[in-house]
Formats: sequence, C-alpha cells, structure tokens
Amino acid sequence: MVTSESSSGVQALNVHCRESEQKALLMLKDGFHTSLYRFSSWVPEQDCCKWKGVGCNKETGNVISLDLHSPDPSELLQEVLDLSYNGFYHSEIPNWLVEVSHTLSLLNLTTCSLQGSIPHTIVNFTSLVVLDFSFNHLKGTIPHGFGNMMTSLAILDLSSNDLEGPLPATLGLTGELRELHLSNNLLLNGSLERIFPQLSKLVVLDVAWNDLDGVITEAHLQNFCRLRVLDLSFNRLILNVSSNWIPDFQVEVINLRNCEMGPRFPQWLQNQKRILKLYISNPSISDTVPDWFWNISPSMEYLDLSHNHLTGELPDLSSKASLLTLDLRENEFEGHLPQFPPTIEMLFLNNNQFSGPISPICDMMNESNALRHRNNLSGNLPDCWIYGQNLVYLQLRFNQLSGQIPESIGRLINLKWLFLSYNSLSGVIPQSLQNCKSLILLALGNNSLFGSIPTWLGESLENLQQISLHDNAFEGNIPVQLCQLRHLHYLDFSFNSLSGPIPLCIDNFLPMAEKEVENVKEDYSIYTNDELKRRMWKSRGRYFSSKKMDLSHNMLSGEIPRQVTTLIGLTHLNLSNNYLKGPIPCDIGAMKSLKYLNLSSNQLSGTIPPSISHLTRLEGLNLSYNNLSGKVPSPNNFSAYAFIGNHNLCGPPLAKNCSANESPEKTECRSDRKSKGQNDGVQEKEHRHGFKPFKEKPSFYISVAGGFFTGFWGFWATLFFNESWRNAYFRFLGNMGDRIYLFVVVTTARLRRKFQRKQAVE
Repeated sequence: MVTSESSSGVQALNVHCRESEQKALLMLKDGFHTSLYRFSSWVPEQDCCKWKGVGCNKETGNVISLDLHSPDPSELLQEVLDLSYNGFYHSEIPNWLVEVSHTLSLLNLTTCSLQGSIPHTIVNFTSLVVLDFSFNHLKGTIPHGFGNMMTSLAILDLSSNDLEGPLPATLGLTGELRELHLSNNLLLNGSLERIFPQLSKLVVLDVAWNDLDGVITEAHLQNFCRLRVLDLSFNRLILNVSSNWIPDFQVEVINLRNCEMGPRFPQWLQNQKRILKLYISNPSISDTVPDWFWNISPSMEYLDLSHNHLTGELPDLSSKASLLTLDLRENEFEGHLPQFPPTIEMLFLNNNQFSGPISPICDMMNESNALRHRNNLSGNLPDCWIYGQNLVYLQLRFNQLSGQIPESIGRLINLKWLFLSYNSLSGVIPQSLQNCKSLILLALGNNSLFGSIPTWLGESLENLQQISLHDNAFEGNIPVQLCQLRHLHYLDFSFNSLSGPIPLCIDNFLPMAEKEVENVKEDYSIYTNDELKRRMWKSRGRYFSSKKMDLSHNMLSGEIPRQVTTLIGLTHLNLSNNYLKGPIPCDIGAMKSLKYLNLSSNQLSGTIPPSISHLTRLEGLNLSYNNLSGKVPSPNNFSAYAFIGNHNLCGPPLAKNCSANESPEKTECRSDRKSKGQNDGVQEKEHRHGFKPFKEKPSFYISVAGGFFTGFWGFWATLFFNESWRNAYFRFLGNMGDRIYLFVVVTTARLRRKFQRKQAVE
C-alpha cells in the first residue's frame, strides 16, 4: 500500500523483515533512478522494517505500508515514473500525477485499467521522452498538443485503447518522434497521408486495426530512411507505388494485411534484405510469385502470403533455416509439396491446388507445432508421427488421403486439435489415440471409418469438447461412457449406422446445459510461438462457438429421453431419420436457446407439446413424417412443410381444420404421464447428482412424516391414558419374554444331551 501521508518507520521490532520483501523493496528503490533522502536508510545490511517509510506487521514481519511522500513532489518524480501493470480499478488519470510530472522523461502507465480521456495538460510535459498509455480503456480524442508542444517526445504509445476521431494534424511536427504506436483503437479515423511528411524520422510506425483511410504513394514514404517497422494492417488504406520504386529504408517488419496493393506482386520488396516478418495477406494480389522473392532475406522468420490469388509452384525451401512460420493459405499454388525446413514450427497450406504425396511433412515433425493442409494431397497418411511430440495443431481436412489412421498418431501427446475429416480414410479409430489426453477437438467426419465408437473416448479423453464423426460407417450403440465428457458441447454422429437408445445420461454434457458458451480454460502462454497463440485463439473462437447435437440418419430406437430438455444451451438439435418412437418430451419449450430443431422421419406419436411455442429463437423446425396427432400449437411462424406427413395433425399452417373437440387444452402432456424409461432416467439422475428429497418431492415426504407421527403417538398415547390396556400390554410382553427364555433353555439342553450321546457311542 502506498500512502500519501507520512507514517512513521519502525525503529525497533522483535521480528525481522522477510528476505523476499526486502529484495523487492530494493528493486523498487533502484527503479526510481534518483538519490532521494527518503531512501538513505534503505541499505541491504539493515532490516527493512527499520527503513524510513516502511511499516511492518509487529507479529509476522510482513511489510504492510509504504510511505514515499516528499515535501517536494518533484523530488520523487525527477526522471522516471513507471506504474505499469497495476490495477487502478478503472479510475481516470489522476490530476496530481499531471501536476507533479512536468519534469519527467518517462511516464509508463501501460496496462493499469485506466479510463476516461487523456488530460489535455499532458502536452505541457515538455521534457517527456517516453509516454506509454497502452492497454487501458482511455476514450476521447488524442490531444492536439501532441507534436508541437512536446518537443522532446521520442516514443508515443497509445495502442489498445478506445480512442476515436482523427489523428492530430500536429502529430510529429517537432521531428523528434521515433516510435508511434496507435494500433487497436478501432475508431481512430481520418487521413494518414496528410501527416506522413512530418513523421519521416520514424523508426516504428504502427497504426494497425483502426479506421484510417487514404492513398499512400512513394512520395509519402520518400524520406523514411530510418524505418524498421511498418504496420498499416486492417485499415482502409491503399498502397499505390510504381513498379520501379526503390525505398530508402530497410524494414525488418512489414505488415500490410488488408491494405489494397494489387493486382501485381510488389516489386519494391526485391531490395528489402533485412526482413524478419512479412505479412501481406488479403491485399488483392493476382500474380505469380517471382523467383527472386524466395531469396530476398535469409533471416526471414515469418512469411504470410495468405488470402490472395497467387499462382505457381513452390521451390525447395529446406535451406530456409530461419523460417518458423509459413502461411500460404487461400491461394492457387499447385504442384507437389516441396521440402520444407526441418525447423519450421507452423505451416499453413490449405485451400490451394497442391497434389501428390504428403510425405514431405515427415521431415519437419521434430519442431512443428502446427500443420495445416487442405489441398488435393493423396496417398496414405504417413506413419511418422512418432517424431511429433511438439505438435499441437494438425489439420489435414479436404484432401484425398486414404488408408488407415496409423497407430503412431497416438505419440502426439501434446495434440489438442485433430482435423482429418473429408478424406478417404478407412479402418477403425486407432486405440493409441487414447494416449492423446490433451485432445479437445476430434474431427474425423466424412471418411470411411467403421467399427463401434470406442468407449475410451469418454474414459481417457476427458478434455474433449467437440467430437465430429459424421458420414462414416460406425455401428453399435452410443457408448454411455461418453457421458463422462463433462466439457462436451459439440457432438455430431450423423450419417452412420448407430443403433439402440439415446443414452439417458446426456444431461451430463454440462456446457450444453448452460446458456453461455463455457470459457475454455486454455493457457495459450505455454506456446512460445506468438503466431501459434494467435492461431489457437482464432481456432477456439471458430470451432467452439456453437452448441450442437446431431444424431440424425442413424438407426436409433426407443424414446427421446426427457433429459434432453435439460440441455437449455443447445442451439442445434437434429434427431431426424431414425426409428425413435413415443411422444415429444413435454418440456421441449425449456430449450429456449434452440435455433434449429429437426425430429422428422421418425415414428413419434402423440400431440405436439404446447410449450414448443416458447422457443422464440427457433429459425428452423421440422417435425414432418411422424405419427403426430392433434392441433398444431399456436402461435407458430412455420410453413406447412414443417408438419407434413403427420396425417392426424390439424390446424394452421396445415390445410386440415380441427374438429371442435381438438382444442389446445386436450394434450397428453400431463405431469403423471411418464414412461418407464423416463422414470428410470429420473432415478439415475437423482442418484448421480445427489438426491435432495425436500427440494424435489416435498409432498411425499411431508405425508410420510405425518403418517409416522399419527401412528406412533396414536399407539403410545392410548397406553399412557388407559391403565388397564397399559397393564395388559406389559403383562403380555413379560409372558412373551418368559416363553422365549424357556424355549431357548430347553432347546439348548436337548442339543447338549444329543451331542454327549454321540460322543459316547464313538
């Protein structure tokens, strides 16, 4: 705790300061870069509880207060004030800080949860060299005094806030600005080109993720000879330079994502020999990648050419030892896969026209964290996964891979995302896959896999959140062991040959029973590759945003379990084209998150529950081709197609009118109508979740208690008030006791004599 008023230091204590806290205070002292009188007693040889301004707990020795106030505030804030990564609980930048900081050279308030606007008086800090307000919640416009007043400012970082409005025309007028960070404000707008001339001494220009516009030509960038980092991504900017332009700068990082710069491939990159990271995705380039491009920078680590219309074949890239991430997605590259660097960590080649074998990926198994291919690759899935212990993300969807999934895939012990869907894979799911205990997504749909669904999916892979096995030839029952997957919120077993009932324990899928998507407790900091963290986060948002259960086009039988209505977070439920019978669960209206419900082509009977009209978010409903009867509940906004094939249904939107005795009140949804299977399911749920009798069945237990009270006191009260009955009762008990005693004694004596005679004969 830092106080603004003096608190006397501790002079003599029986306890000593903790060593870890003393070291932390010495680090704090070193951070001020000044020789304050207040720190004169702060020496390592002396107990920190005796230092001036330090208050300790008298029993534990913990530091509980810290007083660094000074009669002259400027003495404390002579040069540097770094309060970064503190929580100021959404407070505004305090006035006292503005008043006493006019002599500062560095002010760092990054990641402090600050809100409000930037004080306009901040421009009076004429000695400031570094100003960092990044990663807060600051709003409003950037003060116009930035630039012409702050004559010493070299580094300005206002990124990741909520600033808006145009960039100040005076920004960078003094010519001393070296780094300008304004990214991730989203609502910063206006023209960037008009202030370019006064930013020519910049080393770092980062204005990504805003709403800036304008056309930037080579004239605007003519004098930027010091530029090392250029990030103009995700704005509305157009980069229009001539094909023979040779820049004066040698950049290390270029990010031009979503900047319009096509259709020709940028020739000015040819003389950039120091590039470490290059991102030019989605700039509308339709061209062949020139041969010189693959050799422009031997130290390149990240290369992103995705989402263009680039053509040609890839050269041999095995010598690019520095390349860690290569992203060529969504282009028109063709030919066989080349050799890649064995040290590459992330490779994204999907949605191109590559063909031929997939074997080159085996050469980079040792280092790769993520592999992504969606092309026309063919042949068997290689059996080289024994070397892929670092692999976290494997995406080989939409290829022409065949053969069985190799057993060595179980050696991918750190794998979290596995996409092998939309291939021609056959065989059973390898048992070794149960070793991939970190797996949270399993997508094997649209192959030719067969056999039963393994029980170990639920027993060994407890972290699974999405399973997609659709369009295969799986058969047998849905294993009840899957109910152990308490994080599952996406289940697609459609278009198989599964049979038997739907497990009653499906209410164990807890995320499906929650209205909001469960937060995936995933620590992305464990990945050392920054690009991998971004991909993992993006994948999480894309693949885990819906809650879906699709068991359609199988041979499932039995009734729809009542437990399905507890899955109130489901948005999609498809049980169509099975052999399900019995009624639609009466509580179907509790599933208020449903957007799509398909129960068509089954053998369902009875009336449509009136509660179905409570599904206000429903966009698609199909109950056709069943044996449903009665009146269609109203109101409903669906066409007759949703109900056709049920010859005993009537009422709008069907053409068949209902008779007088078919009213909405005549429904089979009564509280006493439960099938045996449903009652068994309730008992199972009560046993599994902990039965709470007085909460769930209060009338039953109240009647039991009343009956016990009446019977007990009815008997004993009679004996208490009627003496003759009482004497007769206790006399009866006494006689009964005597008879029992006599019986035991006689029987024991007989057995003893019999035993003695038997021994004498022997």
